[in-house]
Amino acid sequence: MSKGEIANLIVQSLIWLAMIATFIVYALQLIAMRKSSEGQNILSLVNYLQAQDVREARRIVRTTIKEKNLKSEAWNDSEERAASLVCSTYDVAAILIRSGVVPSKPFVENWGPSIRDCYEVLSSYIKNMQLPQNSGPEYWDDIDWVYQQVKK
Repeated sequence: MSKGEIANLIVQSLIWLAMIATFIVYALQLIAMRKSSEGQNILSLVNYLQAQDVREARRIVRTTIKEKNLKSEAWNDSEERAASLVCSTYDVAAILIRSGVVPSKPFVENWGPSIRDCYEVLSSYIKNMQLPQNSGPEYWDDIDWVYQQVKK
């Protein structure tokens, strides 16, 4: 081999090493961006679940509606709105978890007792809303899924 061929081989080897290093850097950046995006998604869902009106709705479900269910008393309009808000927020959270936008662990661990309690208090309301003459079986079906995850 001539000196020119050896030099060419060395240059090509260096170019290949540079390309491989570039791909490694891009892969690490992609991983970092995914983690950052996941963190932002978690924070957004936490803010959504911790909004004052959503927290108040959960309080109404876990106290007032729970007591009324035990006494077979009818709910008023604000209680029904609270029940609907709780179901819809937990259903949206379940959709995001189920689709992989956010991981399930922090939500199942931290909101698990609330999800379980609210679902059990509102289960007949949810089933009623899922009747074909109301909203259909797909309505709030993800809250059923997240409840099963919490029960595990």
